[in-house]
Amino acid sequence: MEHVVFFPGPDGSPSFRRLSSLDDAVRLVEHLRNVENVSEVSVHTLSPVPLAFRPYYRVEVPAGEAAPESPVAPEPVAVPMEAAVPAPSEPVGEQVPVMEPVAEAEPVASGRRTLGFFAS
Repeated sequence: MEHVVFFPGPDGSPSFRRLSSLDDAVRLVEHLRNVENVSEVSVHTLSPVPLAFRPYYRVEVPAGEAAPESPVAPEPVAVPMEAAVPAPSEPVGEQVPVMEPVAEAEPVASGRRTLGFFAS
C-alpha cells in the first residue's frame, strides 16, 4: 500500500512525496529530521476509494426550437383594500454585522513553519 509524507519545503511551501511502502516513508522522515532538520512531517496511507457510475441524462432544447409561449395570460386577481397588509414601519429581520478583514499572520521568530492545508 502506498504512503505519502507531507512536509514543508525549503521555501516554506507545503511539499509531499509518495512512497511505495511504510518502510520507505519512515526512512524519508528520518532523512528529513536528521539531515534537513525538518520536524513538521506527517505520514498518511493512500488507499483506493470505490467508485460507482450511473447513467445521467440531460434534456436540452435546440436553439432554433423555442418552446411556444402560452397564448392565454393569467388574469390578475383584485384584492380588496381591507385585506391588504400595510408595510412595516421598521426594517424586518436581523442586522448582519460587518466583518473586518483579518490581517495575515506575521512570521514566527522561532522559524517554525506550517503545513497549511496538508496538516492533519
